[in-house]
Amino acid sequence: MNEQKIKNVFALDSKERYGYLLRKVADFETIYLIADNEDKYVMIGSEEVSVIPVWPEKEFAELFLTDDWKEYKVVEYSIYDFMDWLDNLDKENTELAGFPNLDFNTVHVSATDMKNHLLYQISQYE
Repeated sequence: MNEQKIKNVFALDSKERYGYLLRKVADFETIYLIADNEDKYVMIGSEEVSVIPVWPEKEFAELFLTDDWKEYKVVEYSIYDFMDWLDNLDKENTELAGFPNLDFNTVHVSATDMKNHLLYQISQYE
C-alpha cells in the first residue's frame, strides 16, 4: 500500500473511515486487530469502557506497532469468526473502535451494532 493512500484514508473523518472499514472487511472477509505475545488484544478507552480497535487492512494496523505496542503483533481474523466473537464481546459490554487513525480519532460502536453493520454490508456484496 502506498504512502499517499494511507494519508488519504487517514484524512477521512471518523465516520467515513468506519464506512471504509465496513466495505473493505465485507469485500475481503478479513479484519485486523493488535495482540500481545499472549494473544490478548489491545484495548483503548477508559476504566468504564473497554474498547478494542480494529482495522480493515494489515498495513494500517502495523502503523500502530510503536512505543507501547512495539512488541505486539497484527492478528488477522476471518469476518465470520470475528462476527461470532462479537456475540461474546456484546455480553462483556466491550465496544469496538472502528478504524482509528494515528491520533486515535475513531467511532466507538457496540459489538451488536458492528455485527449488524457488517451483515448489512456483506449482503451488498452477494
